[in-house]
Amino acid sequence: MNTVSTLSYAEKFRDFLHHHGFSNKVAIYIVDFSGLVIVLLSSMIVYMVLRYAINRFLKQLVVKSTSKWDDYLYDNKVFTRLALIVPALVMKVALPAFISDYPGAIHFLESVLGIYTACIMILVAVSFLNAVYHIYGDFEVADSKPIKGYVQIGKIIVFLIGGIIIISMMIGQSPLNLLAGLGAMSAVLLLIFKDSILGFVAGVQISSNHMLMIGDWITMPKYSVDGVVIDISLMIVKVRNFDNSISTIPTYSLISESFQNWRGLISDGGRRIRRSVIIDMTTVRTCDETILHELKEFGIPKEIQKNATNIGLLRWYLQDYLRQHEAVNQQMTLMVRTLAPTENGIPLEVYGFSALESVLEFEEFQSTLVEYIISIIPKFGLKVNQRAGCCLPPV
Repeated sequence: MNTVSTLSYAEKFRDFLHHHGFSNKVAIYIVDFSGLVIVLLSSMIVYMVLRYAINRFLKQLVVKSTSKWDDYLYDNKVFTRLALIVPALVMKVALPAFISDYPGAIHFLESVLGIYTACIMILVAVSFLNAVYHIYGDFEVADSKPIKGYVQIGKIIVFLIGGIIIISMMIGQSPLNLLAGLGAMSAVLLLIFKDSILGFVAGVQISSNHMLMIGDWITMPKYSVDGVVIDISLMIVKVRNFDNSISTIPTYSLISESFQNWRGLISDGGRRIRRSVIIDMTTVRTCDETILHELKEFGIPKEIQKNATNIGLLRWYLQDYLRQHEAVNQQMTLMVRTLAPTENGIPLEVYGFSALESVLEFEEFQSTLVEYIISIIPKFGLKVNQRAGCCLPPV
C-alpha cells in the first residue's frame, strides 16, 4: 500500500495556491503557517478531549472509590495538570513534519515547549505535594507529627530545581554548569532562605521531641499568646487565642525561647483546680452543740465532730463533697487545706484536678464551686473576709 506523506499534502496545497495566482514564496509561507495552525488546533483538541475524559469518567471512578487518596489527587488537580503536558508532546512530534524547512523556528519552538513542559511539571509536583499533605492529614499521627513544614521545603526544592532547568533552557547551558556557579552564591542563598532553614530545623526538633502539636494549649507572654495551636508551618505557628484573635509565632522562636504547653492538663487527667477563700480568723472556734445542731444536714460523722473546729468540719465536708463529685478526677491529688494565716485571715484552699476537658465546662465548675463554698460558710459559723478578695486566679 502506498502512503501519502505530510510533505505530499503540503505540495498539493502549495500547487493549489500557486494555480490560483499566489506566488511561490507566498504559497510556501501560507502552507507552512497553515501546518502550524493545524498542529496547534490538533493539540488543543487532544487536550480538550483528555480533559473531558478526566472530568467525566475519571471523576466518576474517584467518587465511587472507597479510598480518599484519589479524591485528594483529583481535588488538587494532579490529573488535569498532567493532561497539560499532552499538547506539548503532540506539538513536539508533529511540528518538524510541517515546518521542516525552518530549523531555527523548530529549535526555538522546541525550547519554548521544553520551558512549558518544565513549568507544568512544577505545577504537577506542587499539586502532588498538596495531595500528600491532605492524605497524611487523615491519619491520627498528623496532629502530633505535622508535615506541613516538610511539604513546604519540598515545594521550595521543586521550584529551585525547576527554575534551574528553565534558566538552563533559556540560556542554552547545562543545568550542571548552573549548579556549579551557584556554589559561589551559597552565602547569598543562605541569607535569602535563612528563615526557611531555621524554620525547617525548628520543625524537625519540634516533631522529634513532641514539643508541640495541633490542638495544644500554649502560652507565650512575649507574643501575647494564650490559646490553641491551629496550624504549624515552615515559617510560623498560628494560635487561636481565647478571645478568638489569631496570633502568629515564628516557628524557630519555639525552640529558641520558652513557652508553656498545657497539654498535660488533658493528657494526664484534667485541668488543675486551685481556689482560695479567705476566712475571718475571729470566727474560728471549737464546735459547740449549737453549731453541731446546725450542721446535721451535712451528715458529718460523730467521730469527726469530737473536739473539732468549725473550719476543720468545713474542710472535711468539702473534701467529702468533692470526693463524690463527678467533675473531679478521683485518681489524682485532691485536698482541702488551710494555708499560712495572714493579716487578712486564714486562706481555705481547694486543690485538685478536674475530669472535665472542655474549658467552658471547667470554668463553669470552678465558678459554681466557689459560689457554693461561700454560700455554706455561714452555716459553719464562719465569715469571709471580703477586704482580702475571695479567690486566687487559676493556675
